[in-house]
Amino acid sequence: MGSPVAARAENAWLRSYPFWDAYFAVVLITTVIAMVADGGPPIAVGLVLLLALCYVLFGRSAVRADAIPVRESWWYAASMLVLVTGAGLLEPAAAIALSALVPMAFMSLRVAHAVVLTAAFFAAPVLNGLTPAGEDPLQILLALAVGLPASALLGTFISRLYQQNRERAELIEELDRTREELAEVSREAGVLAERERLAGDIHDTLAQGFTSIIMLLQAAEAVRGADRHVALAIRTAKENLAETRALIAALAPPALDGTSLGQALRWLAEGFEVPVEVTVRGEPVALPATVEAVLVRVAQEGLANVRKHARARSVWLALDYGDMAVRPSVSDSGSAAVRLSVSDDGDGFEPASTRDGYGLRTMRARVARLGGIVAVAAAPGAGTTVTVELPCSPC
Repeated sequence: MGSPVAARAENAWLRSYPFWDAYFAVVLITTVIAMVADGGPPIAVGLVLLLALCYVLFGRSAVRADAIPVRESWWYAASMLVLVTGAGLLEPAAAIALSALVPMAFMSLRVAHAVVLTAAFFAAPVLNGLTPAGEDPLQILLALAVGLPASALLGTFISRLYQQNRERAELIEELDRTREELAEVSREAGVLAERERLAGDIHDTLAQGFTSIIMLLQAAEAVRGADRHVALAIRTAKENLAETRALIAALAPPALDGTSLGQALRWLAEGFEVPVEVTVRGEPVALPATVEAVLVRVAQEGLANVRKHARARSVWLALDYGDMAVRPSVSDSGSAAVRLSVSDDGDGFEPASTRDGYGLRTMRARVARLGGIVAVAAAPGAGTTVTVELPCSPC
């Protein structure tokens, strides 16, 4: 077995199949011995023996099928009916084989079809008068009145037991999946908690330390006057403080609690070093939490890239709801879609000759997990635009 789910699905019913094989073999051998002892004709014995071949060719597959009936079920039903009827007309002892064939009819066919097949099985004993010497018609009717319902009851019980066992296996599989999903949720919650703790530690140590360094350097500059080295130290400390704050923002959970996605983007824009214009177009819809979280992370990463590389004077965040200008690959499903773009008027670059950095690779991975796409448009001296398009089929 390749997985715990598959191992647990290997239930008692499946393990019983070898016993059914053995039971069929014992009944078949008993039937042949009884027929030979009763002086039955060889052709009748041959017909019964052919049941073994049909069981190997069709019966085992029909009985073991996950969903019944299958094509082999009909082949096996036809072969059982023809062979046992022929053998029963020639030798009444062949009816012993019905004790194995009737349960297998219910295991390989639906109940209604199996009941009809069982009734057909009794045709030979009825025509044969149950014994070579014949019997009273009343006894024949009594035997049918008892035997047929008993066979149908047993077969129905077997069929229902099989169905309940399959449902139990499916329930176990579903419970296993649920357990795996809960474990994943728990793991993600632990990761988020650790990221939040790390963000708090960085804020309380590095960020506060850089702030103190800047204040001390500014005080020293005020006492000593302008100094190139002090000014360089102040600028370096400010840059590192900005990087630290960006790291805190990336580690902390997205600012979405109690706010809309547009408000969260505006909150990000307020703390940025250069002016950021936030635009929301289209009719806002309720997005899945995972989609909103990814969009906030994309905005954070886009602003971080602007800070690190662009030397921009202005930045634009644009959030579009609906199918407007969204690529067919995202909106073909007919569901709503959302698009976020981060644009700047900075230095730009040549996308064809520049490899994606870690931030952009992370952004692509996050978006791809939700079935979205990332597009980068840039040119040297003409700024950069990063566009993310996501479907929101659960909306």
